[in-house]
Formats: sequence, structure tokens, C-alpha cells
Amino acid sequence: MEENEINNNQAEYNQASTEEMNLELNENKGPKEVFSFNWIAFALGVAFWYWWYEGNVDWFFYIYLAIVVLIHELGHVIIGTSFGCRIQVMQVFFIPFLTYRPKQVPEGGWWRNIVWSLGILPLGGITVFSTRGDGNIGDKPAWQRLLISAAGVLFNFATFLILYIAMQFMSRGGNEILMPLASVSLILGILNIIPIYPLDGGAIMFALFEIITGRKPSPKFTMIFGRIGFLFIIIFFWFFPEWLNRILDIVFGALF
Repeated sequence: MEENEINNNQAEYNQASTEEMNLELNENKGPKEVFSFNWIAFALGVAFWYWWYEGNVDWFFYIYLAIVVLIHELGHVIIGTSFGCRIQVMQVFFIPFLTYRPKQVPEGGWWRNIVWSLGILPLGGITVFSTRGDGNIGDKPAWQRLLISAAGVLFNFATFLILYIAMQFMSRGGNEILMPLASVSLILGILNIIPIYPLDGGAIMFALFEIITGRKPSPKFTMIFGRIGFLFIIIFFWFFPEWLNRILDIVFGALF
């Protein structure tokens, strides 16, 4: 064996040893498991709801809605990870007060890369996908992004269908428990399918546009459309909900 080969082998050995030591160091001193509770956000949120509802807060509805939003966001998470997307945050409700960050380990489960949060304002949820590096959702084909966007709605409709069938075989007491969960699942699915960005319906519309035309909407158009959509949501869902109530009355009148 020549001297150069010996030196090369020694260099490779040293590099491998260094990488192994760094890996062990990262495992021992890497990001630790974090579980945090923001008392200020929680107190302000509770005070807001008592003020808004004049002390008559329906906490059972709050719990039902949290469960349904969790199912909705898990739809995005499960389908997204099945297509190789990397997810940074999965949050139920807004203004987070409860946060869990699992300890990240090499080759850990997909859930170890996600920060899980619970907010105090029940205005929906959000799943934040990575837009850079490996697992970039923007690199996925349009049909995959369409399914990822539609996953939350499909999970809500599936939940409603399962509960609706189960209610046909339940006692009255069981129906009183399942009925609100089924109703909220259906409502959330219907609202999110509306083709307004940043709702899922808007993201589905963008993906369909790309599938049909072969090109993505420009970032500027997406930003402008998103701001208009967000303003629309605030105005019509928050201040003028009467038209939505009429639509829901028709739907529930036909089903129940």
C-alpha cells in the first residue's frame, strides 16, 4: 500500500469518527422536549370570550370544535407526510397558549419534526408546511398539493358520515353526544370548501388552475387574493353570519 493511500484512508477514518462523534453530541445535546403553557395568552383569551358572550361561554362547543379542527388538520398532516412533505407546525385555534415540541432524534418519527400547539381563539387551525429543502411542498406535483389541500375537508366529511351512520344505531343519550360532533364536522367541511383563499377551497382552486394551465399562479396574485379572501372571511363569517345560518338550516333540515 502506498503512502498516499494510507494517508487517504486515515483521513477518511478521521472524518467518519468526527461525524460519529458529532452525531452522538447532537443526540445528547440536541433540542430537548419542550412543553410550555402561556398563562398570559390563556387568561386574555378566556377574558375575551367571557366579554364577547357576556359570561355565557359554551365550553362544550369549544371542546367539540377543537376536536373537529384537530381531525381537519391531521388530514393535512397525514396526507402531506405520505407524499414526503415536511411539516413545521400543526396548530388548533389561534393565539397559542399550549405548545409541545418533541425531542428531535435522528431518524425519528415524522411527528418529531412538528411543533404542536393549541390556541385560545376558535377561528380554525393551521398546518405549516416546509417551503425549502427536503420535503418542500412547493416541489410536489399539483395533484398531490390538491389532495393535501382537500384532505382536511375530506377528513371532516368522513367523520360526519361515520358519526351519522353510528347515530342510527345509538340510544338517545348517545345521539346527544355524537350529534354536536357530527354537526360541527359537517359545518367545518362546508366552510372550508368555499373557494376563497386562504381557505382550503382557495388552495384547491389554485392547484386545479395549475393542473389545467400547466403553470402556477404568481406569488403576487396569491398574496393579493389571500388578503382579499381573509377580509371576506372576517366580514361575512364574523359580522354577517345570517346568510350562512340559512344555508346550514337547509342542510341540517334535510339530514336530521
